[in-house]
Amino acid sequence: MAAKKKDTITIDKEFKARMKIFKEALKSEEKKVELHDSIYGSEVLIRFEVFLPSRDPSKFADGLFLYMNDSGEIVDAEYYIKIEDNITVSKLKPNDLKVVKELFNDSFSLEIE
Repeated sequence: MAAKKKDTITIDKEFKARMKIFKEALKSEEKKVELHDSIYGSEVLIRFEVFLPSRDPSKFADGLFLYMNDSGEIVDAEYYIKIEDNITVSKLKPNDLKVVKELFNDSFSLEIE
C-alpha cells in the first residue's frame, strides 16, 4: 500500500508541474512554441462506449470503453458498472481483451483523413 501512496504523490507532484508549464504557455506565445516544439510525438486513440442492455439504466448500467488506434484496431478496453451515481471502471485482462476484440473488431469502422 505504501508504494501506491508514494506513486500517487509522485503523479500529483508531476501533474502540478506540468500544469504550471501549460499555464505559462497560455500566457506567452514564446513558451507555447517552445512547448509545442518539445513534444516529440502524439498518437490518435479513439474511445467508443458500448452501452450493454439493462432493465433500468437509471439504477444500473454497464458497458465497455473500447479504445481504437488510427488503424481501426481495438488496442485496449475497460468494463464499467454504473449504479445510480457511482461508477466503477476496470481495465480488461489480456484474455478478456482478446474475447472483446474478437467480438467487436468488425463492429466499428474508422476513417481518418
